[in-house]
Amino acid sequence: GPDLRVPSDTFRLVNYNIHSAVNGDGQLDPEGIARVIEEQRPDVVTLQEVSRGWAIGGTTDLAEWLSHRLRMRYVYAPAADGQFGNVVLSRLPIVTSERVYLPEGGGPMRRSYARAEVDLGNGRSVDVISVHLQHRAQNTNTRLTQIAVLIDTWERARPAVLAGDLNAEPGSPEVAEFEDLGLVSAQDVTGHEELATSPSRAPRVRIDWI
Repeated sequence: GPDLRVPSDTFRLVNYNIHSAVNGDGQLDPEGIARVIEEQRPDVVTLQEVSRGWAIGGTTDLAEWLSHRLRMRYVYAPAADGQFGNVVLSRLPIVTSERVYLPEGGGPMRRSYARAEVDLGNGRSVDVISVHLQHRAQNTNTRLTQIAVLIDTWERARPAVLAGDLNAEPGSPEVAEFEDLGLVSAQDVTGHEELATSPSRAPRVRIDWI
């Protein structure tokens, strides 16, 4: 076949809603989360539902724990009560970062996004955003309001990858907002548009996006 050379400005990204590192059996298993991530050999990881002291997470600071365990630097954006939120982990240098709260809308918790400008070398960098939108099926308007604030606060000054749990399926108005910006779904362009992402056991719906 053809010689497929990977240019130096590519990187490998994993997106993962880690559910406070509680596994499908209801057991706290941060090491299991770390191994799943490690097996993918990512350069950058976007995480949602990262707890930092919540009882459900065994009071573990998962942002610090995963950063040390995976030897990656991180940016954290608090949501809810501040001990839970979104993370960007990177083995590449982080040049600038930003943490932005999104409107609560229909609740029940405050949401946010984390942005990390990741240095690819050769004077090039890319924005990586980890976001988690409101989860209730009937609250499309809350998600649209959250997306509007995200778009308004994000400078879009450089190439970008936005990843996370959008709680919105293909063809939804929420996904259309991102497509209207010119963003393209990595899952679609790589020919995996049929794969569902949730729930983690026997997935039926696709609500997580890169």
